[in-house]
Amino acid sequence: MTNINPIRFGVSSNQYFKNEEKEDLTKNSENAQKTANEGKKSIDSKEVLGFMAAQNTDILPTKTKKTLDVSKYVNEEQTQRIKDFMATFEADYNEASEIAMNEFPDLSQEAAGNIALAYINASYS
Repeated sequence: MTNINPIRFGVSSNQYFKNEEKEDLTKNSENAQKTANEGKKSIDSKEVLGFMAAQNTDILPTKTKKTLDVSKYVNEEQTQRIKDFMATFEADYNEASEIAMNEFPDLSQEAAGNIALAYINASYS
């Protein structure tokens, strides 16, 4: 007796084993999903945020206070020039904010300061 060749009758190997492969693929994918879902725990977001907040408690501020010795970087002439400039700037700022407050009585102090800074920026540039 001779062996029957399924390819000779138009049946390919994919067609011949088609049903078995589909069943195996669906079983494998279902098993993979089950194992992936079994390993996961449901975690509350409050627990995660609490953990993250607890991690930041290890960072402590330094106890030593650092000071900057300006005399290493600026000489006396430069120091006096900076002091004079700041005194002039503060006087101009106060004057411009007072003018803005007199001109607009309902204006807040912060808004008057912003107007004064805009005026000073325009005049210095």
